[in-house]
Amino acid sequence: MSLPLADDEEKGKRFSCGCPEYISPSRNYGIDALRIVAMVMVLILHLLASIDVLSVENHGTSSYNVGWLLETAAYCGVNCYALITGYVCCDGTFRYERVVSLWFQVVFYTWGSLLLALLLFPHAPQLNHILNSLFPVLSGQYWYVTAYVGLFFFIPFLNALGNRLTKLQFQYLLVTVFVLFSVIPTLLHRDVFSVEEGYTIWWLGSLYMLGMYIKKHGLLTGMKTRSLWMFYAGCVCFAWGFRMVLNVVSPYLIGQVKGGGMFVHYNSPFIVGTAVALLLIFSRMHFSSRRVVSCISWLAAASFSVYVLHCNALIGKLFLWDVFEWTASPSTALMVVKVLAAAAAVYAGCSLVDSVRRYLFKLMNVERGARAVTGFCGKLGHAFRKMCRRIDSHP
Repeated sequence: MSLPLADDEEKGKRFSCGCPEYISPSRNYGIDALRIVAMVMVLILHLLASIDVLSVENHGTSSYNVGWLLETAAYCGVNCYALITGYVCCDGTFRYERVVSLWFQVVFYTWGSLLLALLLFPHAPQLNHILNSLFPVLSGQYWYVTAYVGLFFFIPFLNALGNRLTKLQFQYLLVTVFVLFSVIPTLLHRDVFSVEEGYTIWWLGSLYMLGMYIKKHGLLTGMKTRSLWMFYAGCVCFAWGFRMVLNVVSPYLIGQVKGGGMFVHYNSPFIVGTAVALLLIFSRMHFSSRRVVSCISWLAAASFSVYVLHCNALIGKLFLWDVFEWTASPSTALMVVKVLAAAAAVYAGCSLVDSVRRYLFKLMNVERGARAVTGFCGKLGHAFRKMCRRIDSHP
């Protein structure tokens, strides 16, 4: 989810619990605000899934209809993160220690949650929990983290490609990619090119390139912010309305209720449209209050930890699932209020936990360790290339 993007740890050093030392004129705090909103959207998706309000058995109820409207509006959260990554990382110099720092952060939470579970509930962890916790990235425990780490290794090459393409060439590339990976699979309702509805590194890479294009060449620059909000609402309403209409019509056509979920996938053109609209809207935001900037910076820096913590199977089983189930309610309005309140509460709680993690990482000088690991891997790569040259030089 972008998860820790450029300079999060540096940002944590400059900002204390109070006001920031300064408001950087070069940093777009609107993008940081979008990271917070996008993670809240991810929390909303998981909360709605946990209370089973979206099940077709609830078809016809107001909770089902409103739940799917909220689901559709929030579905672009993951796409927003991928767009932000391309928007932010396309200009800077890529450092591989970011990947190592990301891995350290994931390991801290997965190993920590395993240790906590073993101490408090010795019989709760199962073998698959232990294996997934020991190897969180390789096991695919967090699909987004695994795909995101893989994407990081391609970022230098994607940046080089984006910098060499002309604006027209870039447009041709993006149109080709999104026709193949978004339009065709959505219209045919088949995974023609193995995009897996957006749960792959290839989809994240496509959105990375789109985010890079927006940063370098701009998109819909003539549209006012109000029009962009209307565009976002239009995409949401169309995708949601299509599903509601099919729910009504499908019993007469095929004899059963069949929701039109084809437009509510990560690679759906309408979900991509909502993510692009939000990126453009938030990139235009400016904040002059140091207190507001301080709050945004602190919460945005914790967004990755919010994802890792609330998606952790052990943390969820032992602590969070009861909170998630609390959001279920026979009242539609109360359900919406509970879902939003629970999302905010989980985000705040995970952010507090992450503040402890950042303090410990600072004490242990984890950044230095990340640089050491990166340097060691670089030396191994250099030795390997030297060995290959020697082999090539001897017939």
